[in-house]
Amino acid sequence: MNDRAEAVLAILSHCEDVISTQKSYDPEGRDTITIIQCRTLCDARVLTEDVLPDLQRIYLFTRFSSGEAIERAATIPLKEIESLNDAELAGQVLAGNVVLWFPRLGLGYSYHGGKRLARDTEESNIEVSIRGPKDGLVENLMTNLGLIRQRLPSPTVAFTSYTVGTKSKTRVGLMYCTDKLSPDTLSLITSKLSALEQQIEELSSATQLEELISDQPYSLFPLSVYTGRTDFITSSLLRGRFVILIDGVPGAIVAPATMTLLLKTAEDAHFNFISATSGRLLRLVSLYVSIFLPSFYIALTGFHQDQLPFPLLSTISMTRVGVPFSVPVEMLLILLLMEVFREAGYRLPSSIGQTITVVGGLIIGDAAIRAGLTSPTIVVVAAVSVVAGSTLINQTLTGTVSVIRYFNLLLASVLGMYGFMLSCILVIVYIAGLTSYGIPYLSPLSPVNPKDVLRAVILLPRKWRGRKPEHLKRK
Repeated sequence: MNDRAEAVLAILSHCEDVISTQKSYDPEGRDTITIIQCRTLCDARVLTEDVLPDLQRIYLFTRFSSGEAIERAATIPLKEIESLNDAELAGQVLAGNVVLWFPRLGLGYSYHGGKRLARDTEESNIEVSIRGPKDGLVENLMTNLGLIRQRLPSPTVAFTSYTVGTKSKTRVGLMYCTDKLSPDTLSLITSKLSALEQQIEELSSATQLEELISDQPYSLFPLSVYTGRTDFITSSLLRGRFVILIDGVPGAIVAPATMTLLLKTAEDAHFNFISATSGRLLRLVSLYVSIFLPSFYIALTGFHQDQLPFPLLSTISMTRVGVPFSVPVEMLLILLLMEVFREAGYRLPSSIGQTITVVGGLIIGDAAIRAGLTSPTIVVVAAVSVVAGSTLINQTLTGTVSVIRYFNLLLASVLGMYGFMLSCILVIVYIAGLTSYGIPYLSPLSPVNPKDVLRAVILLPRKWRGRKPEHLKRK
């Protein structure tokens, strides 16, 4: 073993799954090859069935006379590694490559013999597919890239890879259509990804990457869409957006994102435009109901009872007889209880999580009403608000809605209808100030683009769908 191989093994001395073997093809021991591999990442059959037989054949033909002769005689793809330093060679081993070192020639080669440590494609767990495809993304980046290219086999679909993290060496892939994505957006995202390669030690999640490359990393609202559906990814690419794939993450980041994009689902394309449009409008209404209904109820019942019809006011008053809490405190407690149920449903196993959430909510809600701790109208308003938020597809947006709901509730509890109107104005102003990779978050509603306003809210008949949105066009 020569000094170079010993230096690599010294770097990997704490890795017990990294092994080094000597293979000699010369009776006098002059042509000994050092083979370094990681047992947990390399497939043993690759070494015994591909590498060793080919080395035997190469020796018979060339006697390992020179590097050029070895490369000409090899039938397996050998990659020359002489230009790599010791740390990079160690990285090759930990990437699943078999490193072959020829001490007499002072040459080294690597051959990829990694195991397939990935699951098969299956339906995405984050988006339900009713009529759409079931081939969701998995943790392997190259598998995900193949799934997308299978649906979009066009030479205009470009792919650029980056290695992010000085320790994790996570592979990140950027996909876009060269004839669709705006040059300004492409320049912005490529510069951010290039600058990120050596800034952090580890990249382990899509959310972490979103925060690092986002225009406004502390934004309450999601500035990109996280999806596991290949059909949604391909349609986004064709409409002038880019897609980021991360090795080890069973999903993709789609951007630039707008508020209207967050209300769309991949399933819309597989339904009649009438039913898909009604679903979009329902989600839009549910978004506003989930954010503003509790604060609107508090403003009316706590400060402006004269604005309520007398039959409704009398009904609400009768249901509140004997309740020990004020209306704002009562609403806050019920909303917090609803959030606890929802969080429990997320954390429990899927087979029992939803059941326990629904049954627990019914039992505890009924018991609270019977005990006189809350009124039925408060339970109804809080439940409608939480259920309306559940119609949203983006989980980050669902969490954001909950935070804004409490903020609006606080203002309405202190200032009444003035607080409610102030909360509406503040939310709209905040959203209007957001941008997603240079694209206004409320596009095409603000700034107004007449050609895209209708298209952003409803699903047009198929013959009018192909046009790319104006606010995403090349500049």
